[in-house]
Amino acid sequence: MRTKNISVTYGRKFNLGNYESLELSIQMFTQVDEDEDPEAVAQFLWMQARDSVKLQAEPILKKAKNRVNVKYNVNSFEELLPDLGDCYERQ
Repeated sequence: MRTKNISVTYGRKFNLGNYESLELSIQMFTQVDEDEDPEAVAQFLWMQARDSVKLQAEPILKKAKNRVNVKYNVNSFEELLPDLGDCYERQ
């Protein structure tokens, strides 16, 4: 029996840090000609799908890597509150 159609699905989940992730996937289809090796076509299609996901992920991963997490350096809760002046003084 001759293989006529091949489909490949490739997906990957990337950890972006800070409890965020990115999931990318692609599905590719092709028809196999009579003179082509179905295994070689499937391998080529799989490599194309993998490279496509990688290409789409690179700019997002670079942006996530360069993102700066801001942390507060405070000694007490009062330092986080705005100065409210005399409006909350005990009477």
